[in-house]
Amino acid sequence: MNFKESKKVAIKKKTLISTDELKQLFNYEAKKHYASKKRIFTVDKYNKNFLNLLCKYFAHDESFETIHKGELNKGLYVMGSHGTGKTTSFQIIQSISQKYHLKQLWFPIVSSSDIVQKYNLNNKKDYVVQNYSKGVFLFDDLGAEKEASNYGKEDIFIRIMLNRYNEYLLKGVKTHVTSNLSLVDIKNRYGSRVEDRFVEMFNFLEIEGTGKRE
Repeated sequence: MNFKESKKVAIKKKTLISTDELKQLFNYEAKKHYASKKRIFTVDKYNKNFLNLLCKYFAHDESFETIHKGELNKGLYVMGSHGTGKTTSFQIIQSISQKYHLKQLWFPIVSSSDIVQKYNLNNKKDYVVQNYSKGVFLFDDLGAEKEASNYGKEDIFIRIMLNRYNEYLLKGVKTHVTSNLSLVDIKNRYGSRVEDRFVEMFNFLEIEGTGKRE
């Protein structure tokens, strides 16, 4: 049994919530979340497919692979214009994880810009890179961060993502990303090596439409 097959077996054993149950919880928590910001949560033609796939993914629904041709052992790369609900959708999943004790859904959400800021202010710069190279993370708004400063300018996410690719190959560690960047933009910003690794590491999901402000 190869690594990918062993991960699929493990995924089946970890399934603790069905897709329909997760959709119901998501709808309930999303309405509360948006109401707290004096906004209304709606499922429309722009986000319907994305939310369906998001819930199938986190419910470890096999149809994510058999019907939608995704891979449950990979992370999620969510693309879309600013304000379309990319970050909010992950925040709601995290809220569900905490409120309903679904530990398998939980992971830290960190701003890519905040990581660069930590790197710039920390004397132990390699520690910052290593810290974010291991464990499951969602890197929010990848591509919006500035280059880091270390005797010159450096895109530290090139190092972080190449490190995380090795962690994915060796240990199956997932990475999640929200970004305004397409795969072509990723290549232009971080180089072809990172682009190639991203193809192997991620399921690419897109929220269509213009931003409604997250």
